[in-house]
Amino acid sequence: MIKPTDRHWYAAYTHSRAEKKVARELEKQGIEHYLPLIKTIRQWTDRKKKVEEPLIRSYIFVHITEKEYMDVLQTAGVMTIVRFSGKPVAIPDWQIENLKILLGTALPIAVENHDFVASEEVRITQGTLEGLRGIIQQIKGEHKLVISISALHYHLTVDIDPAFVEVVTRDEGQGTRSDK
Repeated sequence: MIKPTDRHWYAAYTHSRAEKKVARELEKQGIEHYLPLIKTIRQWTDRKKKVEEPLIRSYIFVHITEKEYMDVLQTAGVMTIVRFSGKPVAIPDWQIENLKILLGTALPIAVENHDFVASEEVRITQGTLEGLRGIIQQIKGEHKLVISISALHYHLTVDIDPAFVEVVTRDEGQGTRSDK
């Protein structure tokens, strides 16, 4: 379980289309949360409108301690917190930071929900995505950086120039430029 003083990110699973309502409720309770939203154009029969929708439907991320765990579960619209073997699955801070960096750009994002064999982990060294970490993949001749939220098996894909990345080594946390 969560240690009483440790604050970690967790994914709270919400009722369908309740993400914004849950965010408002968590705000009222003073619980730190993050709901990644993207702007899209919705077409109705009589008009088009630009709206903000959750990037990952039915999930909101909460940054909580053990004391706040039950408060989140008792929040209207929250069904559960993502678990594995009965224990809440903590999401590394850097994965949430990746989402924030990625959504701070105007780059197109593709969301996928699946497992795949991971390649080398890299960090972007320049440009609007500087600091973002992910796995670089080559898909149909184009270089794509795959940003993962591993606890949810969600992966966001963005085009990236391989000259803008460096390999993240497990030992040092530093790397050398990738030639992929």
